[in-house]
Amino acid sequence: MKEKAKTYLLTSLCVALLSLQAWAQGIDVKSRALVLSGSSRNCTAPASIDYKKVRLETPEWQTIRGDGVRKGSARYTLLLNKMDKRIKDSCKAVAAEKGKDCVIRKGDVTDARGLKVTDMTSEVINRLQSR
Repeated sequence: MKEKAKTYLLTSLCVALLSLQAWAQGIDVKSRALVLSGSSRNCTAPASIDYKKVRLETPEWQTIRGDGVRKGSARYTLLLNKMDKRIKDSCKAVAAEKGKDCVIRKGDVTDARGLKVTDMTSEVINRLQSR
């Protein structure tokens, strides 16, 4: 009888621990959050970047600013799309290197649910500059 009680108690403890682990997965983000890589719903190792700082380092943004490309123009839209792809690709590559499963814009997390959100801004900028 004692063995059945021990087994039941151990099983109950395992189920409780798995439930806590499942609850801790994922982060809560703002309604218009910018998720650059992965998913905020089921991440276990989130990271963030200062999007404005990263954007300044892209050749597309430098062209927009340097050439005075008008917002709303076709060229502006094309450059923005190319810039977004470049930033997302860099975020994805750095996240894979650092073991992160979600990258979001800094300031978009409303509840990290006990997870540490690592800032990867400098790593992403370094990757952009090395390409």
